[in-house]
Amino acid sequence: MAGDGLDRLFRLTVAGCAALTLLVLQPGVDGHAVLPTVDLALDTISLVAFVALATLAWARFRETHVIIAAYHAAAFQAMAVAYGIAVLISLQHSGSIGSLEQPENVQVLVFAVAGLAAAILFVIAGAFTSRRSYGWNPTWILVAPTLAVLVAALVGAWLNPPPDPLQIISITDTSGLPTVTPFGALVHILTAVLFFVGAYVSRAAWRHHHAVIDGWIAIGLVLAGFSELNWVLYPSAHPGQVSIGDLFRLAFSLALLIGLEAAVRSGLRELRVANAELAELRDKEGERAALEERSRLSRELHDGLAQELWLAKLKAGRLKAMPSLGAEATALAGELVTAIDTGLADARQAVSALRTGDAGDHAALCDLMRRHVDDFGDRFGLRTEYDCDQQVPRLSPRAEAEVLRIAQEALNNVQRHADATLVRVRLESHEGNLLLTVSDNGRGFDPAAVDEQGVGLSSMRERTALMHGQFGVVSRPQDGTSVILEVPVTAGAPAGQAAR
Repeated sequence: MAGDGLDRLFRLTVAGCAALTLLVLQPGVDGHAVLPTVDLALDTISLVAFVALATLAWARFRETHVIIAAYHAAAFQAMAVAYGIAVLISLQHSGSIGSLEQPENVQVLVFAVAGLAAAILFVIAGAFTSRRSYGWNPTWILVAPTLAVLVAALVGAWLNPPPDPLQIISITDTSGLPTVTPFGALVHILTAVLFFVGAYVSRAAWRHHHAVIDGWIAIGLVLAGFSELNWVLYPSAHPGQVSIGDLFRLAFSLALLIGLEAAVRSGLRELRVANAELAELRDKEGERAALEERSRLSRELHDGLAQELWLAKLKAGRLKAMPSLGAEATALAGELVTAIDTGLADARQAVSALRTGDAGDHAALCDLMRRHVDDFGDRFGLRTEYDCDQQVPRLSPRAEAEVLRIAQEALNNVQRHADATLVRVRLESHEGNLLLTVSDNGRGFDPAAVDEQGVGLSSMRERTALMHGQFGVVSRPQDGTSVILEVPVTAGAPAGQAAR
Protein backbone atom coordinates (compact mmCIF):
# COMPACT_ATOMS: atom_id res chain seq x y z
CA MET A 1 0.00 0.00 0.00
CA ALA A 2 1.26 3.50 -0.83
CA GLY A 3 2.33 5.82 1.97
CA ASP A 4 -0.72 8.11 1.72
CA GLY A 5 -3.05 5.10 1.70
CA LEU A 6 -1.43 3.67 4.82
CA ASP A 7 -1.73 7.02 6.59
CA ARG A 8 -5.40 7.22 5.66
CA LEU A 9 -5.95 3.69 6.93
CA PHE A 10 -4.27 4.61 10.23
CA ARG A 11 -6.58 7.60 10.70
CA LEU A 12 -9.64 5.54 9.74
CA THR A 13 -8.63 2.85 12.23
CA VAL A 14 -8.38 5.38 15.06
CA ALA A 15 -11.72 6.96 14.14
CA GLY A 16 -13.46 3.60 13.69
CA CYS A 17 -12.19 2.18 16.99
CA ALA A 18 -13.17 5.34 18.86
CA ALA A 19 -16.66 5.29 17.32
CA LEU A 20 -17.16 1.62 18.18
CA THR A 21 -15.99 2.21 21.75
CA LEU A 22 -18.44 5.10 22.15
CA LEU A 23 -21.18 2.88 20.73
CA VAL A 24 -20.73 0.17 23.36
CA LEU A 25 -20.95 2.86 26.06
CA GLN A 26 -24.53 3.60 25.07
CA PRO A 27 -27.24 2.38 27.51
CA GLY A 28 -28.65 -0.99 26.58
CA VAL A 29 -25.59 -2.09 24.61
CA ASP A 30 -23.90 -5.21 25.98
CA GLY A 31 -20.36 -6.07 24.97
CA HIS A 32 -20.50 -9.60 26.42
CA ALA A 33 -21.75 -12.80 24.85
CA VAL A 34 -21.38 -16.48 25.77
CA LEU A 35 -20.46 -18.14 22.49
CA PRO A 36 -18.24 -21.15 23.25
CA THR A 37 -17.63 -22.20 19.63
CA VAL A 38 -16.93 -18.64 18.51
CA ASP A 39 -14.59 -18.05 21.46
CA LEU A 40 -12.59 -21.19 20.73
CA ALA A 41 -12.42 -20.32 17.03
CA LEU A 42 -11.26 -16.75 17.74
CA ASP A 43 -8.62 -17.93 20.21
CA THR A 44 -7.35 -20.57 17.77
CA ILE A 45 -7.14 -18.10 14.90
CA SER A 46 -5.30 -15.62 17.10
CA LEU A 47 -2.95 -18.38 18.33
CA VAL A 48 -2.02 -19.36 14.78
CA ALA A 49 -1.62 -15.71 13.77
CA PHE A 50 0.69 -14.85 16.66
CA VAL A 51 2.76 -18.01 16.17
CA ALA A 52 3.22 -17.04 12.53
CA LEU A 53 4.05 -13.45 13.51
CA ALA A 54 6.62 -14.56 16.07
CA THR A 55 8.25 -16.95 13.58
CA LEU A 56 8.43 -14.36 10.80
CA ALA A 57 9.70 -11.61 13.10
CA TRP A 58 12.42 -13.89 14.46
CA ALA A 59 13.39 -14.90 10.92
CA ARG A 60 13.58 -11.20 10.05
CA PHE A 61 15.92 -10.60 12.97
CA ARG A 62 18.13 -13.56 12.05
CA GLU A 63 18.33 -12.30 8.46
CA THR A 64 18.73 -8.54 9.00
CA HIS A 65 20.06 -8.30 12.60
CA VAL A 66 17.65 -5.42 13.25
CA ILE A 67 17.05 -5.33 17.02
CA ILE A 68 13.46 -4.11 16.66
CA ALA A 69 12.53 -7.43 15.01
CA ALA A 70 13.74 -9.35 18.10
CA TYR A 71 11.48 -7.26 20.36
CA HIS A 72 8.55 -7.84 18.00
CA ALA A 73 9.22 -11.58 18.02
CA ALA A 74 9.22 -11.59 21.84
CA ALA A 75 5.92 -9.64 21.99
CA PHE A 76 4.25 -11.95 19.47
CA GLN A 77 5.53 -15.03 21.29
CA ALA A 78 4.11 -13.81 24.61
CA MET A 79 0.71 -13.26 22.99
CA ALA A 80 0.91 -16.66 21.28
CA VAL A 81 1.55 -18.37 24.64
CA ALA A 82 -1.41 -16.50 26.19
CA TYR A 83 -3.74 -17.64 23.43
CA GLY A 84 -2.33 -21.17 23.64
CA ILE A 85 -3.25 -21.25 27.33
CA ALA A 86 -6.71 -19.88 26.52
CA VAL A 87 -7.28 -22.65 23.97
CA LEU A 88 -6.14 -25.30 26.48
CA ILE A 89 -8.49 -23.90 29.13
CA SER A 90 -11.40 -23.93 26.69
CA LEU A 91 -10.68 -27.55 25.79
CA GLN A 92 -10.30 -28.46 29.48
CA HIS A 93 -13.73 -26.99 30.30
CA SER A 94 -15.42 -28.29 27.16
CA GLY A 95 -18.05 -30.11 29.23
CA SER A 96 -19.26 -26.95 31.02
CA ILE A 97 -17.84 -24.30 28.74
CA GLY A 98 -21.01 -22.21 28.83
CA SER A 99 -21.21 -22.13 32.60
CA LEU A 100 -20.71 -18.77 34.33
CA GLU A 101 -20.52 -20.14 37.83
CA GLN A 102 -16.80 -19.68 38.38
CA PRO A 103 -14.53 -17.26 36.45
CA GLU A 104 -11.19 -18.60 35.25
CA ASN A 105 -8.55 -16.45 36.92
CA VAL A 106 -5.68 -18.11 35.04
CA GLN A 107 -6.93 -16.75 31.73
CA VAL A 108 -7.42 -13.25 33.20
CA LEU A 109 -3.93 -13.04 34.68
CA VAL A 110 -2.28 -14.53 31.58
CA PHE A 111 -3.82 -11.99 29.20
CA ALA A 112 -3.08 -9.11 31.57
CA VAL A 113 0.61 -10.05 31.81
CA ALA A 114 0.93 -10.92 28.11
CA GLY A 115 -0.70 -7.65 27.01
CA LEU A 116 1.43 -5.55 29.36
CA ALA A 117 4.64 -7.33 28.33
CA ALA A 118 3.82 -6.94 24.63
CA ALA A 119 3.02 -3.24 25.05
CA ILE A 120 6.31 -2.61 26.87
CA LEU A 121 8.25 -4.49 24.19
CA PHE A 122 6.66 -2.48 21.37
CA VAL A 123 7.51 0.79 23.10
CA ILE A 124 11.11 -0.32 23.67
CA ALA A 125 11.34 -1.53 20.08
CA GLY A 126 10.52 1.99 18.90
CA ALA A 127 13.77 3.20 20.48
CA PHE A 128 15.79 0.76 18.36
CA THR A 129 14.24 1.52 14.97
CA SER A 130 16.48 0.14 12.21
CA ARG A 131 19.36 -0.27 14.65
CA ARG A 132 21.55 -3.28 13.92
CA SER A 133 23.70 -5.23 16.31
CA TYR A 134 25.87 -8.06 15.04
CA GLY A 135 26.90 -10.64 17.60
CA TRP A 136 24.24 -9.43 20.05
CA ASN A 137 22.37 -12.26 21.80
CA PRO A 138 18.65 -11.45 22.22
CA THR A 139 17.71 -14.76 23.87
CA TRP A 140 16.76 -13.13 27.17
CA ILE A 141 14.42 -10.74 25.36
CA LEU A 142 12.69 -13.64 23.66
CA VAL A 143 12.49 -15.78 26.81
CA ALA A 144 11.66 -13.28 29.59
CA PRO A 145 8.13 -12.23 28.46
CA THR A 146 7.16 -15.83 27.80
CA LEU A 147 8.39 -16.85 31.26
CA ALA A 148 6.36 -14.01 32.77
CA VAL A 149 3.21 -15.30 31.05
CA LEU A 150 3.88 -18.86 32.21
CA VAL A 151 4.50 -17.67 35.79
CA ALA A 152 1.19 -15.76 35.65
CA ALA A 153 -0.51 -18.99 34.55
CA LEU A 154 1.02 -20.90 37.47
CA VAL A 155 0.08 -18.20 39.98
CA GLY A 156 -3.50 -18.10 38.65
CA ALA A 157 -3.80 -21.89 38.90
CA TRP A 158 -2.25 -22.03 42.37
CA LEU A 159 -4.08 -19.06 43.90
CA ASN A 160 -7.68 -19.49 42.80
CA PRO A 161 -9.13 -17.08 43.65
CA PRO A 162 -6.05 -14.84 44.01
CA PRO A 163 -5.55 -12.46 46.95
CA ASP A 164 -7.55 -9.23 46.77
CA PRO A 165 -4.58 -7.07 45.64
CA LEU A 166 -4.06 -9.34 42.59
CA GLN A 167 -7.71 -9.69 41.63
CA ILE A 168 -8.44 -8.22 38.22
CA ILE A 169 -12.12 -9.14 37.96
CA SER A 170 -15.01 -9.73 40.33
CA ILE A 171 -18.53 -11.10 40.03
CA THR A 172 -20.88 -8.54 41.60
CA ASP A 173 -23.92 -8.18 39.37
CA THR A 174 -26.90 -10.52 39.04
CA SER A 175 -25.99 -11.54 35.47
CA GLY A 176 -22.98 -13.50 36.64
CA LEU A 177 -20.78 -11.64 34.16
CA PRO A 178 -17.46 -10.31 35.50
CA THR A 179 -16.62 -6.69 36.19
CA VAL A 180 -13.16 -5.24 36.40
CA THR A 181 -11.58 -4.32 39.74
CA PRO A 182 -9.77 -0.98 40.23
CA PHE A 183 -6.43 -2.83 40.09
CA GLY A 184 -7.48 -4.63 36.91
CA ALA A 185 -8.65 -1.38 35.34
CA LEU A 186 -5.32 0.25 36.19
CA VAL A 187 -3.34 -2.61 34.62
CA HIS A 188 -5.35 -2.65 31.40
CA ILE A 189 -5.53 1.12 31.04
CA LEU A 190 -1.75 1.29 31.52
CA THR A 191 -1.38 -1.42 28.89
CA ALA A 192 -3.67 0.53 26.54
CA VAL A 193 -1.61 3.71 27.03
CA LEU A 194 1.59 1.80 26.25
CA PHE A 195 0.04 0.32 23.10
CA PHE A 196 -0.95 3.83 21.98
CA VAL A 197 2.57 5.08 22.69
CA GLY A 198 3.94 2.16 20.67
CA ALA A 199 1.54 3.06 17.85
CA TYR A 200 2.77 6.66 17.89
CA VAL A 201 6.41 5.56 17.85
CA SER A 202 5.82 3.04 15.06
CA ARG A 203 3.97 5.62 12.98
CA ALA A 204 6.81 8.08 13.44
CA ALA A 205 9.25 5.38 12.33
CA TRP A 206 7.05 4.66 9.30
CA ARG A 207 6.94 8.33 8.29
CA HIS A 208 10.73 8.59 8.69
CA HIS A 209 11.95 5.31 7.21
CA HIS A 210 8.93 4.31 5.07
CA ALA A 211 9.20 0.68 6.14
CA VAL A 212 5.78 -0.85 5.42
CA ILE A 213 5.89 -3.09 8.49
CA ASP A 214 6.16 -0.05 10.80
CA GLY A 215 2.99 1.46 9.34
CA TRP A 216 1.01 -1.74 9.82
CA ILE A 217 2.36 -2.23 13.35
CA ALA A 218 1.11 1.27 14.18
CA ILE A 219 -2.37 0.30 12.94
CA GLY A 220 -2.25 -2.99 14.83
CA LEU A 221 -1.21 -1.31 18.07
CA VAL A 222 -4.13 1.12 17.83
CA LEU A 223 -6.42 -1.90 17.67
CA ALA A 224 -4.56 -3.48 20.62
CA GLY A 225 -4.93 -0.31 22.68
CA PHE A 226 -8.67 -0.12 22.08
CA SER A 227 -8.96 -3.84 22.86
CA GLU A 228 -7.57 -3.12 26.35
CA LEU A 229 -9.98 -0.22 26.88
CA ASN A 230 -12.95 -2.30 25.75
CA TRP A 231 -11.83 -5.18 27.97
CA VAL A 232 -12.06 -2.80 30.96
CA LEU A 233 -15.66 -2.06 29.97
CA TYR A 234 -16.55 -5.70 29.25
CA PRO A 235 -13.94 -8.07 30.75
CA SER A 236 -13.82 -11.65 29.52
CA ALA A 237 -13.04 -14.26 32.16
CA HIS A 238 -14.93 -17.46 31.42
CA PRO A 239 -14.07 -20.02 28.78
CA GLY A 240 -16.62 -19.56 26.00
CA GLN A 241 -17.21 -15.89 26.72
CA VAL A 242 -16.64 -13.39 23.91
CA SER A 243 -16.29 -9.64 24.43
CA ILE A 244 -15.75 -6.69 22.14
CA GLY A 245 -12.13 -6.60 23.34
CA ASP A 246 -11.57 -10.12 21.96
CA LEU A 247 -12.62 -8.91 18.49
CA PHE A 248 -10.19 -6.00 18.69
CA ARG A 249 -7.37 -8.40 19.65
CA LEU A 250 -8.20 -10.61 16.68
CA ALA A 251 -8.13 -7.56 14.41
CA PHE A 252 -4.76 -6.64 15.96
CA SER A 253 -3.21 -9.98 14.99
CA LEU A 254 -4.70 -9.95 11.50
CA ALA A 255 -3.51 -6.38 10.84
CA LEU A 256 0.02 -7.42 11.76
CA LEU A 257 -0.18 -10.45 9.47
CA ILE A 258 -1.27 -8.20 6.60
CA GLY A 259 1.60 -5.88 7.46
CA LEU A 260 4.16 -8.68 7.35
CA GLU A 261 2.80 -9.88 4.02
CA ALA A 262 3.03 -6.32 2.67
CA ALA A 263 6.58 -6.04 4.04
CA VAL A 264 7.56 -9.29 2.30
CA ARG A 265 6.14 -8.03 -1.01
CA SER A 266 7.94 -4.72 -0.53
CA GLY A 267 11.18 -6.57 0.21
CA LEU A 268 10.76 -8.67 -2.94
CA ARG A 269 10.22 -5.53 -5.00
CA GLU A 270 13.34 -3.95 -3.52
CA LEU A 271 15.24 -7.18 -4.22
CA ARG A 272 14.13 -7.15 -7.84
CA VAL A 273 15.21 -3.51 -8.20
CA ALA A 274 18.55 -4.29 -6.56
CA ASN A 275 19.07 -7.27 -8.88
CA ALA A 276 18.28 -5.10 -11.89
CA GLU A 277 20.77 -2.49 -10.69
CA LEU A 278 23.39 -5.18 -10.12
CA ALA A 279 22.78 -6.56 -13.60
CA GLU A 280 23.20 -3.06 -15.04
CA LEU A 281 26.39 -2.54 -13.05
CA ARG A 282 27.64 -5.93 -14.22
CA ASP A 283 26.97 -5.01 -17.84
CA LYS A 284 28.68 -1.65 -17.41
CA GLU A 285 31.67 -3.28 -15.73
CA GLY A 286 31.89 -5.85 -18.52
CA GLU A 287 31.69 -3.09 -21.10
CA ARG A 288 34.35 -1.09 -19.27
CA ALA A 289 36.65 -4.12 -19.19
CA ALA A 290 36.00 -4.73 -22.88
CA LEU A 291 36.80 -1.11 -23.71
CA GLU A 292 40.02 -1.29 -21.72
CA GLU A 293 41.00 -4.45 -23.61
CA ARG A 294 40.10 -2.82 -26.94
CA SER A 295 42.19 0.19 -26.02
CA ARG A 296 45.12 -2.09 -25.14
CA LEU A 297 44.80 -3.98 -28.41
CA SER A 298 44.64 -0.75 -30.39
CA ARG A 299 47.87 0.42 -28.76
CA GLU A 300 49.50 -2.92 -29.54
CA LEU A 301 48.43 -2.66 -33.18
CA HIS A 302 49.51 0.95 -33.45
CA ASP A 303 52.85 0.59 -31.70
CA GLY A 304 53.62 -2.92 -32.94
CA LEU A 305 52.11 -4.22 -36.18
CA ALA A 306 51.51 -0.82 -37.79
CA GLN A 307 55.09 0.31 -37.08
CA GLU A 308 56.50 -2.92 -38.46
CA LEU A 309 54.36 -2.60 -41.59
CA TRP A 310 55.51 0.99 -42.02
CA LEU A 311 59.14 -0.15 -41.77
CA ALA A 312 58.46 -2.95 -44.27
CA LYS A 313 56.94 -0.41 -46.66
CA LEU A 314 60.08 1.76 -46.44
CA LYS A 315 62.31 -1.22 -47.07
CA ALA A 316 60.14 -2.39 -49.98
CA GLY A 317 60.18 1.12 -51.42
CA ARG A 318 63.94 1.23 -51.25
CA LEU A 319 64.10 -2.20 -52.84
CA LYS A 320 61.83 -1.09 -55.69
CA ALA A 321 64.03 1.98 -56.29
CA MET A 322 67.24 -0.01 -56.68
CA PRO A 323 68.53 0.49 -60.27
CA SER A 324 70.10 -2.98 -60.41
CA LEU A 325 66.73 -4.68 -59.88
CA GLY A 326 65.29 -6.47 -62.87
CA ALA A 327 61.91 -5.68 -64.39
CA GLU A 328 60.17 -8.69 -62.87
CA ALA A 329 61.67 -8.02 -59.43
CA THR A 330 60.69 -4.36 -59.70
CA ALA A 331 57.10 -5.36 -60.49
CA LEU A 332 57.06 -7.76 -57.55
CA ALA A 333 58.45 -5.03 -55.30
CA GLY A 334 55.68 -2.72 -56.47
CA GLU A 335 53.07 -5.37 -55.67
CA LEU A 336 54.71 -5.81 -52.28
CA VAL A 337 54.45 -2.07 -51.59
CA THR A 338 50.76 -2.14 -52.59
CA ALA A 339 50.09 -5.13 -50.33
CA ILE A 340 51.83 -3.44 -47.42
CA ASP A 341 49.80 -0.27 -48.08
CA THR A 342 46.63 -2.32 -47.92
CA GLY A 343 47.80 -3.92 -44.66
CA LEU A 344 48.61 -0.50 -43.20
CA ALA A 345 45.16 0.78 -44.18
CA ASP A 346 43.51 -2.23 -42.56
CA ALA A 347 45.65 -1.74 -39.45
CA ARG A 348 44.63 1.94 -39.26
CA GLN A 349 40.98 0.95 -39.62
CA ALA A 350 41.33 -1.67 -36.90
CA VAL A 351 43.03 0.79 -34.55
CA SER A 352 40.33 3.38 -35.19
CA ALA A 353 37.52 0.86 -34.64
CA LEU A 354 39.09 -0.46 -31.46
CA ARG A 355 39.46 3.05 -30.09
CA THR A 356 35.81 3.82 -30.77
CA GLY A 357 34.10 4.24 -27.41
CA ASP A 358 37.39 4.44 -25.51
CA ALA A 359 36.84 6.04 -22.12
CA GLY A 360 39.14 8.85 -23.22
CA ASP A 361 37.52 9.30 -26.66
CA HIS A 362 34.38 11.41 -26.56
CA ALA A 363 34.06 11.89 -30.32
CA ALA A 364 30.54 11.48 -31.67
CA LEU A 365 29.72 8.71 -34.13
CA CYS A 366 29.22 11.31 -36.87
CA ASP A 367 32.81 12.56 -36.50
CA LEU A 368 34.27 9.06 -36.38
CA MET A 369 32.38 8.03 -39.50
CA ARG A 370 33.55 11.17 -41.31
CA ARG A 371 37.20 10.26 -40.61
CA HIS A 372 36.69 6.80 -42.10
CA VAL A 373 34.95 8.13 -45.19
CA ASP A 374 37.57 10.84 -45.79
CA ASP A 375 40.41 8.36 -45.29
CA PHE A 376 38.76 5.93 -47.71
CA GLY A 377 38.42 8.60 -50.41
CA ASP A 378 42.03 9.75 -49.98
CA ARG A 379 43.47 6.24 -50.18
CA PHE A 380 41.57 5.03 -53.21
CA GLY A 381 40.99 8.25 -55.12
CA LEU A 382 37.20 7.98 -55.04
CA ARG A 383 34.86 10.92 -54.67
CA THR A 384 32.96 10.63 -51.41
CA GLU A 385 29.92 12.44 -50.08
CA TYR A 386 29.09 12.22 -46.41
CA ASP A 387 26.07 13.51 -44.53
CA CYS A 388 25.15 13.02 -40.88
CA ASP A 389 21.94 14.08 -39.19
CA GLN A 390 22.78 15.93 -35.99
CA GLN A 391 19.83 14.22 -34.31
CA VAL A 392 21.29 10.77 -34.88
CA PRO A 393 20.92 8.75 -31.65
CA ARG A 394 23.98 7.65 -29.72
CA LEU A 395 24.53 3.95 -29.20
CA SER A 396 26.68 2.05 -26.76
CA PRO A 397 30.42 2.10 -27.58
CA ARG A 398 30.22 -1.54 -28.64
CA ALA A 399 27.29 -0.92 -30.98
CA GLU A 400 28.94 2.17 -32.50
CA ALA A 401 32.05 0.10 -33.17
CA GLU A 402 29.90 -2.51 -34.95
CA VAL A 403 28.28 0.20 -37.08
CA LEU A 404 31.71 1.52 -38.06
CA ARG A 405 32.93 -1.95 -38.98
CA ILE A 406 29.86 -2.53 -41.16
CA ALA A 407 30.46 0.81 -42.88
CA GLN A 408 34.13 -0.09 -43.43
CA GLU A 409 33.19 -3.46 -44.90
CA ALA A 410 30.68 -1.81 -47.21
CA LEU A 411 33.30 0.72 -48.36
CA ASN A 412 35.85 -2.05 -48.91
CA ASN A 413 33.32 -3.88 -51.09
CA VAL A 414 32.88 -0.70 -53.14
CA GLN A 415 36.65 -0.47 -53.68
CA ARG A 416 37.06 -4.17 -54.51
CA HIS A 417 33.97 -4.99 -56.55
CA ALA A 418 31.88 -1.98 -57.56
CA ASP A 419 34.18 -0.15 -60.02
CA ALA A 420 32.51 3.05 -58.78
CA THR A 421 33.54 6.71 -59.02
CA LEU A 422 31.26 8.06 -56.27
CA VAL A 423 30.34 6.78 -52.80
CA ARG A 424 27.68 8.35 -50.60
CA VAL A 425 27.50 7.64 -46.85
CA ARG A 426 24.63 8.92 -44.71
CA LEU A 427 23.85 8.61 -41.00
CA GLU A 428 20.39 9.71 -39.89
CA SER A 429 17.64 9.18 -37.38
CA HIS A 430 14.65 7.15 -38.56
CA GLU A 431 11.71 6.73 -36.16
CA GLY A 432 14.11 7.02 -33.23
CA ASN A 433 16.51 4.42 -34.67
CA LEU A 434 19.91 4.89 -36.27
CA LEU A 435 19.92 4.47 -40.05
CA LEU A 436 23.16 4.00 -42.04
CA THR A 437 23.18 4.04 -45.84
CA VAL A 438 26.27 3.38 -48.00
CA SER A 439 25.56 3.72 -51.74
CA ASP A 440 27.69 3.87 -54.87
CA ASN A 441 27.28 4.44 -58.61
CA GLY A 442 29.12 1.25 -59.54
CA ARG A 443 28.20 -1.68 -61.71
CA GLY A 444 25.90 -3.28 -59.17
CA PHE A 445 24.99 -6.95 -58.97
CA ASP A 446 22.15 -9.36 -58.39
CA PRO A 447 22.05 -9.99 -54.57
CA ALA A 448 20.25 -13.30 -55.07
CA ALA A 449 23.00 -14.64 -57.33
CA VAL A 450 26.07 -13.57 -55.36
CA ASP A 451 28.05 -15.53 -52.76
CA GLU A 452 27.48 -13.53 -49.56
CA GLN A 453 30.56 -14.96 -47.92
CA GLY A 454 32.72 -13.70 -50.75
CA VAL A 455 31.74 -10.03 -50.42
CA GLY A 456 31.49 -9.89 -46.61
CA LEU A 457 27.69 -9.68 -46.51
CA SER A 458 27.51 -12.59 -44.07
CA SER A 459 29.83 -10.79 -41.66
CA MET A 460 27.75 -7.61 -41.87
CA ARG A 461 24.55 -9.57 -41.21
CA GLU A 462 26.10 -11.25 -38.17
CA ARG A 463 27.17 -7.89 -36.74
CA THR A 464 23.66 -6.54 -37.34
CA ALA A 465 22.12 -9.51 -35.53
CA LEU A 466 24.27 -8.78 -32.49
CA MET A 467 22.62 -5.34 -32.33
CA HIS A 468 19.10 -6.70 -32.99
CA GLY A 469 19.02 -4.49 -36.08
CA GLN A 470 17.94 -4.87 -39.69
CA PHE A 471 20.28 -5.15 -42.68
CA GLY A 472 19.57 -5.04 -46.38
CA VAL A 473 21.27 -4.67 -49.77
CA VAL A 474 19.57 -2.98 -52.71
CA SER A 475 21.34 -3.46 -56.05
CA ARG A 476 20.76 -4.14 -59.71
CA PRO A 477 23.32 -4.78 -62.45
CA GLN A 478 24.68 -1.51 -63.87
CA ASP A 479 22.61 0.51 -61.38
CA GLY A 480 24.83 0.81 -58.31
CA THR A 481 24.46 -0.65 -54.84
CA SER A 482 23.04 0.55 -51.52
CA VAL A 483 23.80 -1.08 -48.18
CA ILE A 484 21.19 -0.16 -45.53
CA LEU A 485 21.56 -0.74 -41.79
CA GLU A 486 18.98 0.18 -39.12
CA VAL A 487 19.85 -0.18 -35.43
CA PRO A 488 17.09 0.18 -32.78
CA VAL A 489 17.47 2.35 -29.70
CA THR A 490 15.09 1.70 -26.79
CA ALA A 491 13.33 4.88 -25.64
CA GLY A 492 14.25 5.90 -22.12
CA ALA A 493 17.19 3.47 -21.85
CA PRO A 494 20.78 4.59 -21.57
CA ALA A 495 22.28 5.34 -24.93
CA GLY A 496 22.91 2.18 -26.83
CA GLN A 497 21.39 -0.12 -24.27
CA ALA A 498 19.13 -1.78 -26.80
CA ALA A 499 21.91 -2.19 -29.24
CA ARG A 500 24.00 -4.47 -27.14
